[in-house]
Amino acid sequence: MPESDPPGFDANLRLYAQMKPDGASLAHLVSLQGVLPSGGRLVPRRQLHGTLIHFGKVRDVYWVIREETGISRAAYESLLGGYIARTEALLPSSSSFRLEPAGLAGFGARGSTLVVEYQPTAELTTLHGQLFTVLVDFLTACGVSDTAAFMAADPNFMFASTLRPHITLARGYSGPLPALRLEPVRLIPMPVVYPGH
Repeated sequence: MPESDPPGFDANLRLYAQMKPDGASLAHLVSLQGVLPSGGRLVPRRQLHGTLIHFGKVRDVYWVIREETGISRAAYESLLGGYIARTEALLPSSSSFRLEPAGLAGFGARGSTLVVEYQPTAELTTLHGQLFTVLVDFLTACGVSDTAAFMAADPNFMFASTLRPHITLARGYSGPLPALRLEPVRLIPMPVVYPGH
């Protein structure tokens, strides 16, 4: 019989190191969605964001790590608090990043997630490296001995080591990549704890 969830686990919230577009950038992205051919599910405007590090749902990740290491919930929750604090310290809301578009792409196994990809900047690459180190430190503190193998085998973490800046416009998109006029975006860090989408 599973133990009762510790405080904060009841909602099984998602964690991300993520950034949201500023007002002008959001308007541009929504305008791109407005001229897409039909056939996909548009990402709601409040969910348009760029992910730097995806962590996943805190309770679901706990069970995976526990299976690997045997860590207690209390220890995991304590370490998770430190992970969130360190991650948020690297993402001050006063900072922003201007990214140049690289083009449209289809992500996912079937290429049906339509995204705008952006050129990584040196500053963003450095930030991603710092955020990835915080994640590796967290997993190591949880008792994961081979963090690279663990992350490669887990859908939440398998792309964490690679920075590929993008913003998803639509899911379930089946047509050819449209010709759209892409503009630079300015992204602002968001809180790490996120209610999901």
